[in-house]
Parts: sequence; structure tokens; C-alpha cells
Amino acid sequence: MMAGAWEVRGLFGNEYAMEQAIEELKKHQGFEWAVLDRRNLSVRFARRDRDSEEMVKRTFEMNHGYVEHQGPLGEYDDLRRKEKQKKLEKEAEKKRRAAKK
Repeated sequence: MMAGAWEVRGLFGNEYAMEQAIEELKKHQGFEWAVLDRRNLSVRFARRDRDSEEMVKRTFEMNHGYVEHQGPLGEYDDLRRKEKQKKLEKEAEKKRRAAKK
């Protein structure tokens, strides 16, 4: 996708709920969707479109899901990567301290 791409990620309670949301999203245009895993769905826009964004969020809510993140495409993955790195560094520091004792 091009620069300025936008993403709304949703998390659903079960696979059936996500499938129902996908069926509803298929009725609309102006975005692409991608299944990330059994309960996570990413809806991607070429550029931010607040009307479509609101429709996607309502679709998630109506199908027992919720918006986990909305923002520039790739931002969520970067945030998760940074959180994971901090956690690993913290664990490594604990191990170093324990080894010194």
C-alpha cells in the first residue's frame, strides 16, 4: 500500500464472529481486509477515510468484536515489537542480577 495507509485491527471472541464480520465487510468497498489469525482481522485503507472507518468499527462491534488498534499501517506491529524488546531486556537484566548474587 502507499504512504498514508491506515489500518483498523479488530479482535473477535471467536472465529464465527469474525467470519460474520467479514461477510458484512464484503458488501462495502474502499478498503482491503486481511485475516491475521483465528480471531484477529486487519482492515486496511489506502488513506484515512473516517466514514468507512466508523462503518468498520460498527461492524466489529455488531459481530462481538472490538477495535484493538487504529492508526497508520504498520504502527501496531512496531508498538508490539518495541514492547516485546523491552520485556526481553527486562528479563535479561533480572537474569544478570540473579547471576551476580
